[in-house]
Amino acid sequence: MSSLKLVVQSETEFQREVIKIAKSLGWYVYHALPGQGRNRHLTLFIGKRGFPDLVLCRPPRLIFAELKSERGKPSTDQMEWLDALRACGVEVYLWRPSDLETVADVLAHREVDATGAL
Repeated sequence: MSSLKLVVQSETEFQREVIKIAKSLGWYVYHALPGQGRNRHLTLFIGKRGFPDLVLCRPPRLIFAELKSERGKPSTDQMEWLDALRACGVEVYLWRPSDLETVADVLAHREVDATGAL
């Protein structure tokens, strides 16, 4: 894929780019949007904290992706989720804005090459 560069590197802007690429390549995209509470963001859920930011599906592939800024560090809960999902044999990735070209390459492939690595 062509050389992709993301000028602004916030996690939110990076997430928008990943979603745009995924949709353009025919992936179903799931992302839980945070709701607004009293002066704070709230995401309602039942279960363990730290679930990955994106779930991407394009049969026969299923990807769980945690997105971080260049300096962002995944929490312990996030790492536990990624490890558990990887143990289930699905593709799991931790992506940063500097990985944008790799993200596009991974999503462009039609078949699973290997389980994603951190």
